[in-house]
Amino acid sequence: MKVFLVDDEKGIVTGLKKLIGRYIPECEVVGEAYNGLEGARLIQDREPDIVITDIRMPHADGLEMIAMLKDAGCPAEFILLSGYADFDYARKGMQLGVRYYMNKPVEEEELRDCVCKVMNGIREDRDKLQEVDELKQEVRSRILESTLRDIIDAGGDNSVYVGEWLRMAGIPEEHTRFVCALLEFDGGSGTLAENRMNPVFRHVDRALNRFRGVYRFRYAGSQLAIVVAHGEDIESGEIARSLNRLKEAVFRELQLSMTAGIGMVKDKAVEISSSFEEARHALSYKVIQGARTVISYPEIRSLTGERRNVPEELIDKLEAALNNMDEEKCISLIGEIFCWMEAEFIASPAELQLLCLNIVLSSVRKMSFQQLQQNDFLGRHILSLEGISRFRTLERLEQWMVEVIQGIIAFNLEHNISKKKDIIAEVKKYVAEHYNESISLAELAARYFINPYYLSQLFKQKTGDTYLNFLAQVRINKAKELLEKTNLKVYEISQTVGYSDTQHFSRLFEKLTGCKPSEYRRNSNV
Repeated sequence: MKVFLVDDEKGIVTGLKKLIGRYIPECEVVGEAYNGLEGARLIQDREPDIVITDIRMPHADGLEMIAMLKDAGCPAEFILLSGYADFDYARKGMQLGVRYYMNKPVEEEELRDCVCKVMNGIREDRDKLQEVDELKQEVRSRILESTLRDIIDAGGDNSVYVGEWLRMAGIPEEHTRFVCALLEFDGGSGTLAENRMNPVFRHVDRALNRFRGVYRFRYAGSQLAIVVAHGEDIESGEIARSLNRLKEAVFRELQLSMTAGIGMVKDKAVEISSSFEEARHALSYKVIQGARTVISYPEIRSLTGERRNVPEELIDKLEAALNNMDEEKCISLIGEIFCWMEAEFIASPAELQLLCLNIVLSSVRKMSFQQLQQNDFLGRHILSLEGISRFRTLERLEQWMVEVIQGIIAFNLEHNISKKKDIIAEVKKYVAEHYNESISLAELAARYFINPYYLSQLFKQKTGDTYLNFLAQVRINKAKELLEKTNLKVYEISQTVGYSDTQHFSRLFEKLTGCKPSEYRRNSNV
């Protein structure tokens, strides 16, 4: 640690330097001064950890020097050299926060004990500060993760909220383009244990350090979501090359196999959710492209555009039968679909596999990732390469698809996901009861085993409004009631209705009511 010495007697300064050099090797004397004014100037320049200073000195005594340094924000710890007659000075030193004293003449043992005590105190304080900083960083990371989850799951009908969220997260919106990626690591949800997350994050940051803003977080199970925000020169090809380098690095250094899906580059922040949905769709094609690949959405779009597609009418019927958990009807429709394939003379194994994948993905598009992953059978047959890629004939593929549909129905029955359930009514009831809690779209989707993107679309279709508008209106209505009937302060009401950021609450309140919370309270009391 760095030590600075201040005393108007040069002999004392020289003696202290020798004692410190001989008995306290952990310390380095970085400067010395012979009066308080000179000491104040040099200490601010040298930034020592510990200052040993006499009290009685010309120009400015030790206490005046300490007061000047404290006013300037100096974080050093001070040791006062005092005689038995300097009790009044020592008392003033205590008022300045000085905790350590030594009597003149200074003995080597007293010096060593006092300086070691100061060093231990400094280390303890620094450890506490580091803990606080780490806690703040964790809180910021949680807020950012929650914000990004809301953005990628909200859909394009929430432009007002997306802009507000980006401001809260400190993500620039103007002159910025956005692109999303979804990474999946082989080995199931246990692959990315907490102790492995930080090394993976460091590799992500290193691979994408060319871009202005890179925001990454665990999305679900063994999946990581990435949102890249950059200037107008961002290109999807450059993202793909960066993720290919990342894929090789995590395999080489962490022994992790990674597959990635990349959405399209978007010019507007409200399209972030669209880019993420494209990335998720691209990732699902790993059953065709293979594991340890980087798959971009434009690549998939061109791939599917060149091939024949199963009639949408059959897909819709299969989806409806699956929703009603009508196993017999599902099997019958799968038979019709494969009759169509045979009539179309589709014989290429790759094309058969791709068509089957499209059918399954279309049929389960309402399901959440958690719903697919929680069921061991579905995880093996939809989320891994063990299923579709090894079946190369119509008969085997048809059998595989029947097993997948039966597995989905069995899962729904096991978890009491009734075909009669009105998901939107249940969501609205849950929000009305839990409006003061953190209830993001992703959390609701997981609760009701439904794809968050689909839930967003279904909510808008059923109610004519977005989920986020509905949640905000429920909270603001409760806030209005509290403003009218209680004396709670605005920040207390903000927290009571579920908003930890009072400024965000006030802006939203004004947006939805036309006046600030304080104005609303005054008007309601007139």
